[in-house]
Amino acid sequence: MTSGFMFTKKYFMQQTTTLEREYKLKIGGNVRKWRNLKSIKQKQLASYLKLSEAAVSNIENDITNVNLRQLEDIANAMEVRVEQLLCDPEETYTTTNQNNSMPVVYEKELLNAIITSLEKKDEQLHKIMENVIHTMSSVIREDKSVR
Repeated sequence: MTSGFMFTKKYFMQQTTTLEREYKLKIGGNVRKWRNLKSIKQKQLASYLKLSEAAVSNIENDITNVNLRQLEDIANAMEVRVEQLLCDPEETYTTTNQNNSMPVVYEKELLNAIITSLEKKDEQLHKIMENVIHTMSSVIREDKSVR
């Protein structure tokens, strides 16, 4: 009975570690991607954060955990919002709302679905317009022939 418990406990611990690592990887990788998108050198980010380049590298490689305060500092250094660091920049599209200067983040997958839907609607509208034009042309021809 204890060996089953030990197996279950060991399996649970491995699963928890794996899940934590996957979450960390995403944040560290996102920090690197955002830094590269902003054309900020690792040395510049390290200087702003008052850290060594090795420390920044450890964050980006998920060797070092970051707390919320550090995440806020990283976001400020790169002029992005903290929540943007939680998202893969390759999976999102950011723009600025014209009415206020708050950036708006859209998921690329959602945007692609909307574009596909609009393209289908555009095709349907095109077919409807062709039918309307064909019908109107037929009515005009019939009207001319009756006169």
